[in-house]
Amino acid sequence: MKRVFLTALGLILLAGCATWTFAPIRSARFVSEEGVYLNVDYGREEHESTFVAPNGLELPFRTKLKVRVTAPDGRRFVAWQVMSPRGVLYMTDDKHWEYFEEGTGCVLAERSDDGDGYELRFQGVLCANLKPVEESKRPRR
Repeated sequence: MKRVFLTALGLILLAGCATWTFAPIRSARFVSEEGVYLNVDYGREEHESTFVAPNGLELPFRTKLKVRVTAPDGRRFVAWQVMSPRGVLYMTDDKHWEYFEEGTGCVLAERSDDGDGYELRFQGVLCANLKPVEESKRPRR
């Protein structure tokens, strides 16, 4: 029983490491019509997924692009770029979250409780595009 608990704990910690070890290359902030904010950090790391075409054909897809999204309610996740017919689509490995960008707009969707489709959680436009400042280059007071 103790071994099962420790194994489960290790897997949970390992899954959470994706957000802890995230090294952003730039950040962006989006705002909704209601004045709610969504924060997105962009990073690079090799990742492979499978794209399933409408005819069922499975195609391997390799990317180096990932995002760390902080939702308006504080929930945070890492998603990887996947094939998309337009815009840029990022999806978590478990397909629970979808984050989509096109032009200066973005949409965040979460898988519905019944597992049939996604529910819109945020829709907004870019209000700030930031490049992280390296610790050594920050002004000291």
